[in-house]
Amino acid sequence: MRKKIILPILSLLLVFTMVFSAMAITLDEVNDFLNNSAGLGEGSKANPVAIIPIHHIDGPQNEDLFYGFVSFKYQARGYMKYQVTFISCTCRSADVNYWTTAYVDLTLPESGLLDDAAIRTLSFGPDGTQRYQAGFWGDSNPIPSGQTFEQIQEQYLPYYVGKTYAQLKGMSTINDIDLADYQAGEGREAFTLDTWTGATVSTNNILRMLQAMFVFHGSDPHFANDPNLPKAEVAAAASETKEAVTAVAGELAPLPEPVDTTKTFLKNKDDTEESPCTPGDFGPTCSAINNTNLLQYLNRSDVYYIDTRDHGDYMKKHLRNFEVIPFFGLIYNKDAHTNADLPQLYGGTPQEPVPVYEESDEILKALFPKDKTLFIMCQSGGRVGMLMNILKARGWDMSKVYNIGGMAQYTGAEYRDLIVDTPEMLMETTYSLEGLTRIAP
Repeated sequence: MRKKIILPILSLLLVFTMVFSAMAITLDEVNDFLNNSAGLGEGSKANPVAIIPIHHIDGPQNEDLFYGFVSFKYQARGYMKYQVTFISCTCRSADVNYWTTAYVDLTLPESGLLDDAAIRTLSFGPDGTQRYQAGFWGDSNPIPSGQTFEQIQEQYLPYYVGKTYAQLKGMSTINDIDLADYQAGEGREAFTLDTWTGATVSTNNILRMLQAMFVFHGSDPHFANDPNLPKAEVAAAASETKEAVTAVAGELAPLPEPVDTTKTFLKNKDDTEESPCTPGDFGPTCSAINNTNLLQYLNRSDVYYIDTRDHGDYMKKHLRNFEVIPFFGLIYNKDAHTNADLPQLYGGTPQEPVPVYEESDEILKALFPKDKTLFIMCQSGGRVGMLMNILKARGWDMSKVYNIGGMAQYTGAEYRDLIVDTPEMLMETTYSLEGLTRIAP
């Protein structure tokens, strides 16, 4: 009887094993699900996320596979910003195994080779701008051997800043760090490497986290042509993007109608069901041209490309060759027609704009020519919708005016070469209009 019971159980276990084997998914598929199911990633309001493998070291310096969580990836000029969460020490009990979060900047070298990528910033506190608290130290302070987090910040973390992947990828533990290299730099002569060798696995795993982040960094399209990295699919995608841009330069693609009537959206914030987009819906959600297809419609002689943010925001980050016409600075303020201290061209509402000057329509026509197709953007697309209502009310042909969304949505790798990021100068702007005939309120 016992054998008869055991055999069916073994058969059942074998079936379960076969089913779960068939259901096995890859880490790439998991990451794809995480980003797509929640609408994260390029072109959305949040950055892409990823789970990455880390070769973790425990107390006796045994090595095993663990995972880290990249919750922030954002491309700046010449480098990538990352936020990664990982376990510092698994050798302690689970009740104190808090997760540690690091903020890391890794460069995007001109060579396109991952070995040349270097650490620009490493922090368990503020990000590279010192304005955001992007990191968290999850280990004890002080650590069991007595070193404090403040010592780690001062003596240990700066060693890695400036190091390339080629310099760090061969290191297996802290013991591989050369003392002379560790002490190089002003004020480091008295630092003792033995302070960290074997003192805590957290410092070992900072190195392992950095190595894992470099590997993840190498999956970015910037490194598509690195012969040492197996990314044929990424390279092919990058090549297709370049070919598409080249094709645009030689042949103008037909323009769609500004509003995509196949799309739906929540017309009012309290609506429970979405409504179809109609030609009068000027929001970015209904636009036929946005971050998914703008590349097809750039560099056209028949289009005016306009950014309606103020000059300060434009200087922080903008698409190249877009002209700045500050909407709130010069075009519209609801009180402009009743307050003589305000310079804008129109007051009232966007649907029923009130001209402030006799020349308001003439200036509006000079800024937004009626005989041109207009591609207009802002930060999120909202003020473009307001401007489009003003243009419609003042007699513009709205079949030639496009709301292409906001700068916040153009985060994809395909736009990097077209974007100026990181301010080259700071501006404090005061807007005024002189020599115009004000209409009395």
